[in-house]
Amino acid sequence: MKKQRVDLIVIDGQNDFLEPTGALSVAGADKEADRVATMVADNIDAWDKIHASLDEHHLNDGSHNMHWRDRQGNVVPAYTIVSHDDVQSQKYRPGFRFGVWEGETVTARQWALNYTEALAKRGRASLCLWPPHCLIGTPGANVYEPLMQAYNKWCESTGAWINFISKGTWAFTEHYSALQADVPDPTKPQTQLNSSVINNVAGADKVVWLGWAGSHCLAWTAYDGVNNFEPSDADKSNGAVNEFIKKCIFLEDACAPVPNPSGDVPNFVQNRQDFLDEMEQRGAIISTTTDVIKLL
Repeated sequence: MKKQRVDLIVIDGQNDFLEPTGALSVAGADKEADRVATMVADNIDAWDKIHASLDEHHLNDGSHNMHWRDRQGNVVPAYTIVSHDDVQSQKYRPGFRFGVWEGETVTARQWALNYTEALAKRGRASLCLWPPHCLIGTPGANVYEPLMQAYNKWCESTGAWINFISKGTWAFTEHYSALQADVPDPTKPQTQLNSSVINNVAGADKVVWLGWAGSHCLAWTAYDGVNNFEPSDADKSNGAVNEFIKKCIFLEDACAPVPNPSGDVPNFVQNRQDFLDEMEQRGAIISTTTDVIKLL
């Protein structure tokens, strides 16, 4: 009898998040990634498929803080949250030369107005200005070396390959989720819902999730994946349930949040805990890098 199929999903295991000197370093994530590398390498036969997202950005990205100015003309600090009202009042102003909205060139301010409004309508996270990170072609965008070694060991042993998933290359939308951009652009296929990944993972019996940060990219990837299988209200009234989430296992010791910056910002640490709590309440299992093997 064939054993159950187990898929492992690793979100953004890259140097800029995991190295202590990374451009967007997540405190403690390097130690977490070391544990993940050991988990993968010591249990090669546990993983039938490994999906690994790669955050990749151009320097001139609409969510990089270096391109935003306050009313005094100062660069807006990283981790600042920008609302639609902030753009309307010009509390914060985009300083890049132009924007692109649904294939049309517009002013940078018009893009910012459209974008922040769309984020709110879609129920996504507010625009956060990040330090430039995971720049295409730089060491910061590379896979963290211990993880890469574990991936290579798995590939050599199984004859399979890592399903690397690129995200973030379109500069005019954030792309926390590995499954779709925060505001998909109808003219940019790379921002649309990645149905091939969803359909692939749907065939697994167990789906183990981890990655960085648990407050952002892991959380939004999981939301997009899990919610894709949520029954309609009509089907729920007839007893339908989300069968996919019952397959999901989230590793709480491998999803550190972005540390809370000072100032008036959302509580990133609490966002990560709220995400894990919601997944558990909806039927997922919360485990760790050491205990998960017993569940497979």
